[in-house]
Amino acid sequence: MINDNITIHKAVNPAEYLPKIDINEADADFICVVSENEDCIYFILFQDEVVGLAIADNGKHAFLYIYIFHEYRRKGYGTSAATLLEKHLKTPELINITACYRNDNYAAEVFAEKCGYVKKYASDYMVYSNPPFETESVPVRQYKDMDYSAAHSLYAEAFHIMRLGTGCFPESVPEAPSEQMRKFWAETAAERLVYLMGDEIVGYAHIEGSEISSVSVKSKYQGKGIGQKFLKYIVNKLLNEGDKKPYLYCVVGNDARYLYNKLGFKKVYCNNYAVKNKDNISDQMRDIK
Repeated sequence: MINDNITIHKAVNPAEYLPKIDINEADADFICVVSENEDCIYFILFQDEVVGLAIADNGKHAFLYIYIFHEYRRKGYGTSAATLLEKHLKTPELINITACYRNDNYAAEVFAEKCGYVKKYASDYMVYSNPPFETESVPVRQYKDMDYSAAHSLYAEAFHIMRLGTGCFPESVPEAPSEQMRKFWAETAAERLVYLMGDEIVGYAHIEGSEISSVSVKSKYQGKGIGQKFLKYIVNKLLNEGDKKPYLYCVVGNDARYLYNKLGFKKVYCNNYAVKNKDNISDQMRDIK
């Protein structure tokens, strides 16, 4: 049942609430999104007082992250907020919603299960805290729109193989290209890099802030050291731009973990990712603002 005193509003300057977030229990990506005042952040209010923050990111595979400030917990505010935010995410295209929580946070695990989310996979949050690498020159350049077909193809294949390899995604199929995705990649081209061999694109990477979101190498060129050279280049690029601790998330069971360990990335904690299908989301909910 929804607490009628709980409302959800688009956040205005959520970064001012960063002091109320416990960095020892919150996910690093959540803290980053809040600090950058991104558009997907919402205030959770009880009688017009902000009692927590949430990420609610729409799409076919939507994402939900709820953080209730310590002094307002165990009052049912989080459950009410989840119900309201699920309605916001329940668009016609929705297939499921993924929520995440640190696996060392038992209360968060209980909360996710109570809200109907079923654990699907886990991912390690890994940080690089060492000096820059001594590297040779590598054939890397900024992504361009004309690269979309080749870059997306190798990215989709690499992540499909990774998902199958972990055993957590037996239903995986390669992501299909689309004009919508191509437009998004073009709009965020500054975050993307390609690795060349001659005129052929053999590697692709996406960087969001300090996060190395993805690094992919074309399957027939794997095992030739390209991934290692590419990753070293990216780490150095981030360090040179002032990012003190480049980080990434590695799905548990992903063979790339050996490379990350070799290059000096260290696990800080592990996130669990839990899923709730569209059919399990109630329609009996109020609107949010």
